[in-house]
Amino acid sequence: MIDKLLVAVDGSSHSLKAVEYAAEIGAGCDAQVHVLTVLKPQQSEKVSKELRDFAQLEHMQGSDLDTMKQLSKDLLLHAADIARGRGVKNVVTSVEVGPTARTIVDIAAKEGSDMIVIGSRGLGNIEATLRGGVSHRVELLAKCPVLTVK
Repeated sequence: MIDKLLVAVDGSSHSLKAVEYAAEIGAGCDAQVHVLTVLKPQQSEKVSKELRDFAQLEHMQGSDLDTMKQLSKDLLLHAADIARGRGVKNVVTSVEVGPTARTIVDIAAKEGSDMIVIGSRGLGNIEATLRGGVSHRVELLAKCPVLTVK
C-alpha cells in the first residue's frame, strides 16, 4: 500500500508533470503527497540581477538564499494546488538545502515515503546531464521505488 509519496520539483515542465502523476497515485491511494524542492547552498551565489530586483520589489528581506527559499515557496504552492486539484487531500510542502539527489533520498527515508516521483529532465546544467542527472542518482540511491516521469 502506498501511504506517502514524495515528489521533487524544480519548476521544470517535467517536474510539474511528476506532480500530476504523484497526485493521481496519491488521490487513488488516499496517500499523503509531499512536494519537495531542494536548493543547493551555492545557488545563492548565482542569483541573477533580475531575481534580486524582483525580491527588492516584493520587499523580500534577507540573503540571496533566503530569497531563493521564498521564491521556491511560490513554486511549492503551485505544485500543491495541482495536487489538490487532482484530488489529493493531504499535501505537505518543504524547501531543503543540500546536494539535490542525496537530499531527496534522505528526506524520503526520514519521512517514510513509499515512493519517490521525479521528473526525468530538470533545470540542471550540461555538466549534470553528462555526469548523470538528478533523477538517475535518486534511482541509484533510493531504498524505495522511484517513478521517473518523462
